[in-house]
Amino acid sequence: MKIHTPTIRKMVANDALTFLKGELEKIDETIRQPLTGTDWPRDMPVITGGGLLETIASIDVTYASTGMDDDNIFYDAANDIPVIQADMSKSVARCFNFAEFMAFNLMEKDKMLSVGRDPETFLNKGIRLHCDKVIDRNVYVGFKKVNSCGLCNNPAISRSSAVPNAGGTSTRWSQKTADEVLTDINYALSAVWRDNDCSSDALPNHILIPVEQFGLLATRKVSDDSERSILTYVEQNNIAAKQGKGLVISPCKWCAGIGSDSSDRMVVYMNQVDRICFNLTQPLRRMVTEYAEMRVKIPYIAQFSEVRFLYPSTVRYMDAI
Repeated sequence: MKIHTPTIRKMVANDALTFLKGELEKIDETIRQPLTGTDWPRDMPVITGGGLLETIASIDVTYASTGMDDDNIFYDAANDIPVIQADMSKSVARCFNFAEFMAFNLMEKDKMLSVGRDPETFLNKGIRLHCDKVIDRNVYVGFKKVNSCGLCNNPAISRSSAVPNAGGTSTRWSQKTADEVLTDINYALSAVWRDNDCSSDALPNHILIPVEQFGLLATRKVSDDSERSILTYVEQNNIAAKQGKGLVISPCKWCAGIGSDSSDRMVVYMNQVDRICFNLTQPLRRMVTEYAEMRVKIPYIAQFSEVRFLYPSTVRYMDAI
């Protein structure tokens, strides 16, 4: 006859309870990825291809004419005909390498495959997400460790501060009316336009503002009697729209606190590949798999350039918004 001691009876009960819980547990097949995002494809033109490089060079040219008369008006008796001259210069953008590898044990992989999970799938997504986040930082603010800058923090770009509101109490948009916000935006647009000899090809078509300010423009009405938001009002009445040009106003997390004295910044620029861009010389690529005893290593590489300000005068910052 078997004698069940209290300890044995407890173990049997625990095992039965564990089995029952396992039978009643339903596993959700969905694997939830981190909630994160990148906006560089929206805000920055990219030139893809070229292979692994060290730098990318751009050739710039300016023109001048000899003589004292800029109009070069020629008279019949004159013998001093002006000569056109071209001054060519080169600007260089550095290329940065991204590298990361995944590693896993072959036995562990077989165990995961037996339950329908492949470690390569998870790790591949992780590497691609990491690379995308690195490119995002490169586009907007660059890397301090290599002294590079991005779209939002180039020290060579002209900048100004927003003017105070009618009461002179604040420059922040949260304390301004719709017309005062429109005045700030039109001032930045007209400054870029004026600095480029009022060329129609230099009128900005894209604005980046912090998420907080974007939410403010999108939700606040122009007035208590109006159904239009300030964002709609600005989009319809800015000087670019009046010139038949489209103007995109987008939220950007990198604009918060990046201005003078850690203030919020508005970035006004031409989102056009021949004005500003960066090169993705080598999209993320899987290299040769390495086997070492029971472990597998799979390297990935990518290469991209710093942001190339082809026409720096088509970009402008406004701080303290």
